[in-house]
Amino acid sequence: MGITGLLPFLEKATKPCHLAEFRGATVVVDTYCWLHKGATGCYFQLAQGDDSHVYVDYCMKYVKLLQSHAIRPILVFDGKNLPAKADTETKRRESRTKAKQRAAELLRLGKTEEARSYMKQSINITPEMASAVIKECQKMNIDCIVAPYESDAQLAFFNLKGIADIVITEDSDLMTFGCTKVLYKLDMRGCGFLVEAEKIPLAMNIRPDKYTFDKFRYMCILSGCDYVASLPGIGLKKALKFIMLTEETNPEIFLDRVPRYLNMRHLEVTKEYKENFLLADATFRHQTVFDPAQKKLVPLTDPEVSGTNPKYCKNAGEIYNHEIAYQVALGNLHPSSHKQINNWVPPENVLCKNSIWSGSHKKSDWNKHKKLVFKKKCVKTETEVKIENVNYEQIKIEEEKRLEQELQCYFTVSEKHTSKKGEEETPTKYAPKENATITSPILNRNPFLKRLSKFPCHSSTERNVIIKSRYFVNSTDVPVKDEQADTTVSGAKTEEHDPEIPNNIIDDETEELRKITISDITLLEQNSEISRDAKVMSNSQPNPSKSTIETSIQKRKRLGPCRSVGLKRTKSEGQKTLHSFFRKM
Repeated sequence: MGITGLLPFLEKATKPCHLAEFRGATVVVDTYCWLHKGATGCYFQLAQGDDSHVYVDYCMKYVKLLQSHAIRPILVFDGKNLPAKADTETKRRESRTKAKQRAAELLRLGKTEEARSYMKQSINITPEMASAVIKECQKMNIDCIVAPYESDAQLAFFNLKGIADIVITEDSDLMTFGCTKVLYKLDMRGCGFLVEAEKIPLAMNIRPDKYTFDKFRYMCILSGCDYVASLPGIGLKKALKFIMLTEETNPEIFLDRVPRYLNMRHLEVTKEYKENFLLADATFRHQTVFDPAQKKLVPLTDPEVSGTNPKYCKNAGEIYNHEIAYQVALGNLHPSSHKQINNWVPPENVLCKNSIWSGSHKKSDWNKHKKLVFKKKCVKTETEVKIENVNYEQIKIEEEKRLEQELQCYFTVSEKHTSKKGEEETPTKYAPKENATITSPILNRNPFLKRLSKFPCHSSTERNVIIKSRYFVNSTDVPVKDEQADTTVSGAKTEEHDPEIPNNIIDDETEELRKITISDITLLEQNSEISRDAKVMSNSQPNPSKSTIETSIQKRKRLGPCRSVGLKRTKSEGQKTLHSFFRKM
């Protein structure tokens, strides 16, 4: 029943849904699917030939479920069998007969559990069972129609004409007929899966501009359907691969290319298969349906408009007497034997309403109403939205407070570990004590401040000290100090502390001394060495000139980049040189 594997193939075009989404819509239902499910609840009575009302109650539960969500249902029932499915129906009839015989044998042997499965397989839904559901629906003024042949084409007719918005079925063939929206696997909770035709290119992984519905239908027929069997070794995937490779749209031409395009040289496409393929394609497109507005039989689509050869429409169903077809559609006549099983005439109150039997039937405007409601909701939400003024200064203050609290936690923990016994606890703030002993700048640096502070808004707590390396400073930029500065610095270093001088003055002096950079220290050392060399030269030369002293000073200023900065250059006593050896001599 249907095309094997089509629903999993259309996974990208499928979405879960609920009946509440379709409030106000009109749906057409493949009622034979409900009848098959309802008949499983009374299979034992039906297998023995007894009458039961269980399947009628089952169908009416779904009808009431649709009405509870303000959905208008139209129930469609199968008519007589198509000539194209004569072989399929023969096989189904034989399988039901065998299942019924097997169930009877198991019951005689006392194996009731095994017999139940065969009883379910032997159930046959008859027009009399469908008539019982139709009579119940007519009491509730629910539209019902019996298709002249299969219900699939009749369902597609209502959907394509705009009479119904959604099709409810379990047969995957509905997508091949061209339905726009099909609801599968509906349960009593109102949940199901909706397949949309506009999303089929996503499932086929094909560009929308390259997609046509004919390609999708050809793919389904190649993979095998109820009207024609598939070629050996070809399923949906290989059929899709071939459709993607070929640009030909004429089946009579592209069918010969299947073995070559799919690299299946052993595959043979016979003339019989070509003819069956064209018959199946015409059956999907031009099957006979009943138009309740015109009260006559019409093809699903006109063969003359599409240019289909009339000889391929022989399996699509013949057009017989319109009056008989009208009585069959009302459910008064048996679809096959045309025997009278009911005598129902649409009442005037039904004809006055928006019924399929009234000539003034209007198309469903559910899609338009849904779009309007969506636009109204969008406008309403846009008007209700208010943009509040954001106070960025307040946010910044709150962030600073939060950061200070985080730092508070870190420093309280670290200070507890570093504090000694007998000493007072350090303050909670991350600033050091006034009387705390000042250590090295590196050890005194806060390790958490840079990590937790807001980059780049970082205020350094280090002293205002600028350290310059001699490697990056020119000789002209270095200020030259005289020997008095050297003596003052050296004197300040060697001077002992006078107890009469207050401590705050000493602290100020030490603070000023710390501000002296490494470059200044190196310059002082240079000046001291230069003055030392000048004294030696003055002792060796009686009257040294100023020019010689200046040249020596300039030479001593030019130091290489490899010399260590801030350290005195000491000569090792253990290492002897030739100069020292000859000086001793």
